[in-house]
Amino acid sequence: MTATTSTLGFAILAVLARADSTGYEIAGRMRHPIGRFWTASYSQIHTDLQRLLAADLVEYATAPGPGPQDKKVYSITAKGLGALRDWVTQPPRPQPERDELVLKTYAAWLADPATLIEMFRTALRQHEERLAEYESAWVAVEERAPAFGTPGFGNMATLRCGLTYERHRAEWCRWMIDQLSRSLEPS
Repeated sequence: MTATTSTLGFAILAVLARADSTGYEIAGRMRHPIGRFWTASYSQIHTDLQRLLAADLVEYATAPGPGPQDKKVYSITAKGLGALRDWVTQPPRPQPERDELVLKTYAAWLADPATLIEMFRTALRQHEERLAEYESAWVAVEERAPAFGTPGFGNMATLRCGLTYERHRAEWCRWMIDQLSRSLEPS
């Protein structure tokens, strides 16, 4: 079953394994905290929900909506939970990284170092802002110290990865700024 389900489909199943949700609620939960490491638009989520329904991995019940139409509240099926459990333990498929800043760095030798320094200062500020946000969230998560086997453990583990990633990227941006600044110094 995992071969026909997209990675986004499994992200949706992971959201539904925590709580039944409308498509709108799934999209909101995909923004935070999942948005730290996986993003999707509402239209992508809606398309994958239809695939998951067709594969009997999710189902829905209707409930009164805010407007004239009922809303659909999706839930994961036993088959969906089994597929998610199987998928979680499979090694991730190799995927090429797509990092625009690294790609620009690859061609940086063609650009003005002073302009590049500003680009890396902007990137550094963005990474430091996310790092501060993650550090603040970490304090709250660490106090609860969620145990493995609870959804909170997944939150803690992914947040920990985000912390180390942002620290690494900030340090790399500082290194790039230093290297570029040296290139501006007279010999």
